[in-house]
Amino acid sequence: MNPYQRLFSSALLALAPLSLAGAQSAGKTLAMDFRTSISIQGAPDTTVMLGHAVGSVEKMRLDVSGAAAKVSPLKTDSVSMIVTDSGKTITYLDAKNNQYMRVRPSEIVSKAQQMSGMKMEFSGTEAKVDNLGSGPTILGHPTTHYRVATGMTMTVSAKGMQQSVKIASTTDSYYANDIIGNLNPFASLSGSDMANMFGSGNAEFAQKLKAAQAKLPKGTPLRAASSATIVAQGQTRVTTTAAEVTSVKWVNADPKAFEIPAGYTEAAVPGMMGASNATQPK
Repeated sequence: MNPYQRLFSSALLALAPLSLAGAQSAGKTLAMDFRTSISIQGAPDTTVMLGHAVGSVEKMRLDVSGAAAKVSPLKTDSVSMIVTDSGKTITYLDAKNNQYMRVRPSEIVSKAQQMSGMKMEFSGTEAKVDNLGSGPTILGHPTTHYRVATGMTMTVSAKGMQQSVKIASTTDSYYANDIIGNLNPFASLSGSDMANMFGSGNAEFAQKLKAAQAKLPKGTPLRAASSATIVAQGQTRVTTTAAEVTSVKWVNADPKAFEIPAGYTEAAVPGMMGASNATQPK
Protein backbone atom coordinates (compact mmCIF):
# COMPACT_ATOMS: atom_id res chain seq x y z
CA MET A 1 0.00 0.00 0.00
CA ASN A 2 1.52 3.32 -1.06
CA PRO A 3 1.54 6.42 1.18
CA TYR A 4 -1.56 8.14 -0.18
CA GLN A 5 -3.59 4.92 -0.02
CA ARG A 6 -2.49 4.47 3.59
CA LEU A 7 -3.59 8.02 4.42
CA PHE A 8 -6.94 7.52 2.75
CA SER A 9 -7.47 4.33 4.73
CA SER A 10 -6.66 6.19 7.94
CA ALA A 11 -9.19 8.84 7.04
CA LEU A 12 -11.90 6.25 6.47
CA LEU A 13 -11.25 4.87 9.96
CA ALA A 14 -12.53 8.16 11.31
CA LEU A 15 -15.99 7.48 9.90
CA ALA A 16 -17.46 5.95 13.05
CA PRO A 17 -21.18 6.09 13.77
CA LEU A 18 -21.19 9.71 14.90
CA SER A 19 -23.85 11.84 16.49
CA LEU A 20 -25.09 15.40 16.24
CA ALA A 21 -27.12 16.50 19.23
CA GLY A 22 -29.54 19.38 19.65
CA ALA A 23 -32.39 20.57 21.83
CA GLN A 24 -32.59 19.70 25.50
CA SER A 25 -35.63 19.30 27.79
CA ALA A 26 -36.01 20.82 31.25
CA GLY A 27 -32.25 21.17 31.74
CA LYS A 28 -31.63 17.52 30.88
CA THR A 29 -29.75 15.96 27.97
CA LEU A 30 -31.08 13.38 25.58
CA ALA A 31 -29.37 9.97 25.80
CA MET A 32 -29.87 6.66 24.07
CA ASP A 33 -28.56 3.13 23.75
CA PHE A 34 -28.22 1.60 20.31
CA ARG A 35 -27.06 -1.50 18.45
CA THR A 36 -25.16 -1.42 15.16
CA SER A 37 -24.27 -4.32 12.86
CA ILE A 38 -21.88 -4.04 9.92
CA SER A 39 -21.36 -6.67 7.23
CA ILE A 40 -19.06 -6.59 4.21
CA GLN A 41 -19.91 -8.54 1.09
CA GLY A 42 -17.73 -11.62 0.91
CA ALA A 43 -16.63 -11.42 4.55
CA PRO A 44 -17.67 -14.38 6.74
CA ASP A 45 -18.56 -12.45 9.89
CA THR A 46 -20.86 -9.59 10.84
CA THR A 47 -19.51 -6.95 13.20
CA VAL A 48 -21.85 -6.06 16.05
CA MET A 49 -21.36 -3.03 18.28
CA LEU A 50 -23.34 -1.76 21.25
CA GLY A 51 -23.27 1.95 22.00
CA HIS A 52 -24.48 4.71 24.28
CA ALA A 53 -24.88 8.29 23.04
CA VAL A 54 -25.42 11.43 25.09
CA GLY A 55 -24.90 15.07 24.25
CA SER A 56 -25.95 18.59 23.41
CA VAL A 57 -25.56 20.87 20.41
CA GLU A 58 -22.08 21.82 21.66
CA LYS A 59 -20.65 18.37 22.42
CA MET A 60 -21.62 14.74 22.15
CA ARG A 61 -20.13 11.56 23.59
CA LEU A 62 -20.33 8.03 22.24
CA ASP A 63 -19.26 4.94 24.18
CA VAL A 64 -18.97 1.88 21.95
CA SER A 65 -18.22 -1.72 22.94
CA GLY A 66 -17.96 -4.94 21.02
CA ALA A 67 -15.87 -4.59 17.87
CA ALA A 68 -14.97 -0.96 18.42
CA ALA A 69 -11.58 -1.50 16.77
CA LYS A 70 -13.45 -1.74 13.47
CA VAL A 71 -14.47 1.91 13.65
CA SER A 72 -11.64 3.44 15.65
CA PRO A 73 -7.99 4.13 14.77
CA LEU A 74 -7.17 3.08 18.35
CA LYS A 75 -6.66 -0.66 18.69
CA THR A 76 -9.15 -1.46 21.42
CA ASP A 77 -12.36 -3.45 21.84
CA SER A 78 -14.13 -0.53 23.51
CA VAL A 79 -13.72 3.15 22.78
CA SER A 80 -15.28 6.47 23.70
CA MET A 81 -15.60 9.33 21.24
CA ILE A 82 -16.17 13.03 21.93
CA VAL A 83 -17.64 14.75 18.88
CA THR A 84 -17.41 18.53 18.54
CA ASP A 85 -17.72 21.16 15.79
CA SER A 86 -20.80 19.42 14.33
CA GLY A 87 -18.75 16.32 13.66
CA LYS A 88 -15.70 18.08 12.25
CA THR A 89 -13.54 17.00 15.22
CA ILE A 90 -13.52 13.54 16.79
CA THR A 91 -11.54 12.75 19.94
CA TYR A 92 -11.10 9.02 20.60
CA LEU A 93 -10.48 7.89 24.19
CA ASP A 94 -8.78 4.60 25.10
CA ALA A 95 -9.32 4.02 28.83
CA LYS A 96 -7.26 0.81 28.81
CA ASN A 97 -4.06 2.55 27.69
CA ASN A 98 -4.87 6.09 28.94
CA GLN A 99 -4.57 7.50 25.42
CA TYR A 100 -6.54 9.84 23.24
CA MET A 101 -6.42 10.61 19.53
CA ARG A 102 -7.88 13.74 17.97
CA VAL A 103 -8.96 13.38 14.35
CA ARG A 104 -10.23 16.01 11.94
CA PRO A 105 -11.21 14.11 8.78
CA SER A 106 -10.99 17.13 6.47
CA GLU A 107 -7.44 17.83 7.66
CA ILE A 108 -6.40 14.24 6.96
CA VAL A 109 -7.49 14.65 3.36
CA SER A 110 -5.86 18.09 3.11
CA LYS A 111 -2.52 16.80 4.45
CA ALA A 112 -2.72 13.80 2.16
CA GLN A 113 -3.03 16.14 -0.80
CA GLN A 114 0.01 18.13 0.34
CA MET A 115 2.18 15.03 0.60
CA SER A 116 3.88 13.48 -2.43
CA GLY A 117 2.13 15.90 -4.78
CA MET A 118 -1.15 14.12 -4.16
CA LYS A 119 -4.16 15.56 -5.99
CA MET A 120 -7.85 14.71 -5.68
CA GLU A 121 -10.47 15.55 -8.27
CA PHE A 122 -14.20 14.89 -7.92
CA SER A 123 -16.97 14.32 -10.42
CA GLY A 124 -20.46 12.86 -10.60
CA THR A 125 -21.45 14.23 -7.21
CA GLU A 126 -24.95 13.43 -6.02
CA ALA A 127 -26.91 14.03 -2.81
CA LYS A 128 -30.67 13.86 -2.48
CA VAL A 129 -33.37 13.18 0.12
CA ASP A 130 -36.82 11.63 -0.31
CA ASN A 131 -39.64 11.62 2.24
CA LEU A 132 -41.23 8.17 1.95
CA GLY A 133 -44.06 8.81 4.40
CA SER A 134 -45.01 7.06 7.62
CA GLY A 135 -42.64 4.46 9.02
CA PRO A 136 -43.12 1.77 11.69
CA THR A 137 -43.72 2.44 15.37
CA ILE A 138 -40.40 1.96 17.23
CA LEU A 139 -40.21 1.82 21.05
CA GLY A 140 -43.76 3.16 21.07
CA HIS A 141 -42.87 6.19 18.93
CA PRO A 142 -44.44 6.81 15.49
CA THR A 143 -41.83 7.54 12.81
CA THR A 144 -41.39 9.07 9.35
CA HIS A 145 -39.25 7.32 6.72
CA TYR A 146 -36.56 9.29 4.85
CA ARG A 147 -34.09 8.03 2.24
CA VAL A 148 -30.74 9.73 1.57
CA ALA A 149 -28.70 8.87 -1.54
CA THR A 150 -25.15 10.15 -2.08
CA GLY A 151 -22.44 9.46 -4.62
CA MET A 152 -19.24 10.72 -6.21
CA THR A 153 -16.22 9.67 -8.22
CA MET A 154 -12.84 10.57 -6.72
CA THR A 155 -9.72 10.49 -8.90
CA VAL A 156 -6.47 10.39 -6.92
CA SER A 157 -3.17 11.25 -8.62
CA ALA A 158 0.29 10.96 -7.04
CA LYS A 159 3.81 10.21 -8.28
CA GLY A 160 2.68 9.53 -11.82
CA MET A 161 -0.04 7.11 -10.69
CA GLN A 162 -3.76 7.64 -10.96
CA GLN A 163 -6.68 5.79 -9.41
CA SER A 164 -10.42 6.40 -9.60
CA VAL A 165 -12.70 5.48 -6.73
CA LYS A 166 -16.48 5.48 -7.04
CA ILE A 167 -18.39 5.94 -3.78
CA ALA A 168 -22.16 5.59 -3.46
CA SER A 169 -24.53 5.04 -0.56
CA THR A 170 -28.23 4.78 0.19
CA THR A 171 -29.56 5.22 3.72
CA ASP A 172 -33.08 4.72 5.07
CA SER A 173 -33.74 6.52 8.37
CA TYR A 174 -36.84 6.45 10.56
CA TYR A 175 -37.27 9.66 12.59
CA ALA A 176 -39.43 9.78 15.72
CA ASN A 177 -42.36 12.18 15.33
CA ASP A 178 -42.92 12.81 19.04
CA ILE A 179 -39.46 13.15 20.64
CA ILE A 180 -38.50 16.75 21.39
CA GLY A 181 -34.76 16.74 20.86
CA ASN A 182 -32.14 15.92 18.26
CA LEU A 183 -29.68 13.11 18.93
CA ASN A 184 -28.51 11.20 15.87
CA PRO A 185 -26.03 8.35 16.47
CA PHE A 186 -26.40 7.40 12.79
CA ALA A 187 -25.20 10.67 11.25
CA SER A 188 -22.40 8.92 9.37
CA LEU A 189 -24.95 6.75 7.59
CA SER A 190 -26.57 9.78 5.91
CA GLY A 191 -23.32 11.14 4.46
CA SER A 192 -22.46 13.93 6.88
CA ASP A 193 -19.06 12.40 7.67
CA MET A 194 -18.24 12.20 3.97
CA ALA A 195 -18.98 15.92 3.78
CA ASN A 196 -16.69 16.63 6.73
CA MET A 197 -13.90 14.64 5.10
CA PHE A 198 -14.18 15.85 1.52
CA GLY A 199 -15.96 19.18 1.96
CA SER A 200 -12.78 21.27 1.72
CA GLY A 201 -11.78 19.67 -1.58
CA ASN A 202 -15.24 18.98 -2.99
CA ALA A 203 -17.33 22.08 -2.47
CA GLU A 204 -19.94 20.94 -4.99
CA PHE A 205 -20.70 17.78 -3.03
CA ALA A 206 -20.71 19.63 0.29
CA GLN A 207 -23.25 22.15 -1.06
CA LYS A 208 -25.50 19.44 -2.49
CA LEU A 209 -25.36 17.46 0.73
CA LYS A 210 -26.12 20.52 2.84
CA ALA A 211 -29.16 21.29 0.69
CA ALA A 212 -30.32 17.68 0.90
CA GLN A 213 -29.87 17.42 4.66
CA ALA A 214 -31.86 20.62 5.12
CA LYS A 215 -34.87 18.54 4.04
CA LEU A 216 -34.36 16.10 6.91
CA PRO A 217 -36.21 16.75 10.18
CA LYS A 218 -34.32 18.20 13.12
CA GLY A 219 -35.21 15.19 15.19
CA THR A 220 -34.10 11.83 16.44
CA PRO A 221 -33.85 8.77 14.18
CA LEU A 222 -34.63 5.49 15.94
CA ARG A 223 -33.56 3.17 13.13
CA ALA A 224 -31.29 3.40 10.08
CA ALA A 225 -30.08 1.03 7.38
CA SER A 226 -27.36 1.83 4.87
CA SER A 227 -25.72 0.21 1.87
CA ALA A 228 -22.39 1.74 0.78
CA THR A 229 -20.51 0.72 -2.36
CA ILE A 230 -16.88 1.51 -3.16
CA VAL A 231 -15.46 0.56 -6.58
CA ALA A 232 -11.67 0.82 -7.00
CA GLN A 233 -9.12 -0.99 -9.17
CA GLY A 234 -11.80 -3.16 -10.70
CA GLN A 235 -12.98 -4.41 -7.33
CA THR A 236 -16.33 -3.68 -5.68
CA ARG A 237 -16.81 -3.55 -1.92
CA VAL A 238 -20.33 -3.34 -0.49
CA THR A 239 -20.81 -2.56 3.19
CA THR A 240 -24.23 -2.95 4.78
CA THR A 241 -24.96 -1.27 8.10
CA ALA A 242 -28.06 -1.60 10.28
CA ALA A 243 -28.53 0.43 13.45
CA GLU A 244 -31.40 0.74 15.90
CA VAL A 245 -32.01 2.61 19.13
CA THR A 246 -32.89 0.28 22.01
CA SER A 247 -33.71 2.92 24.66
CA VAL A 248 -34.26 6.67 24.90
CA LYS A 249 -34.22 8.84 28.02
CA TRP A 250 -33.35 12.28 29.40
CA VAL A 251 -30.40 12.43 31.83
CA ASN A 252 -28.28 14.84 33.86
CA ALA A 253 -25.06 14.56 31.87
CA ASP A 254 -21.73 14.85 33.69
CA PRO A 255 -19.72 17.72 32.10
CA LYS A 256 -16.51 15.76 32.64
CA ALA A 257 -17.78 13.10 30.24
CA PHE A 258 -17.02 15.51 27.41
CA GLU A 259 -13.43 16.20 28.50
CA ILE A 260 -10.16 14.32 28.02
CA PRO A 261 -9.33 12.71 31.38
CA ALA A 262 -6.25 13.95 33.24
CA GLY A 263 -3.16 11.85 32.65
CA TYR A 264 -4.07 10.77 29.12
CA THR A 265 -1.33 11.04 26.47
CA GLU A 266 -1.93 11.78 22.80
CA ALA A 267 -1.52 9.02 20.23
CA ALA A 268 -0.43 9.92 16.70
CA VAL A 269 -2.89 9.45 13.87
CA PRO A 270 -1.70 6.34 11.95
CA GLY A 271 -0.17 6.96 8.56
CA MET A 272 0.22 10.71 9.00
CA MET A 273 3.70 11.98 8.09
CA GLY A 274 5.10 8.51 8.71
CA ALA A 275 3.89 8.45 12.29
CA SER A 276 2.86 5.28 14.04
CA ASN A 277 0.72 4.74 17.11
CA ALA A 278 3.47 5.98 19.38
CA THR A 279 2.25 8.33 22.07
CA GLN A 280 3.07 11.99 22.19
CA PRO A 281 2.96 14.43 25.10
CA LYS A 282 -0.44 16.01 25.67
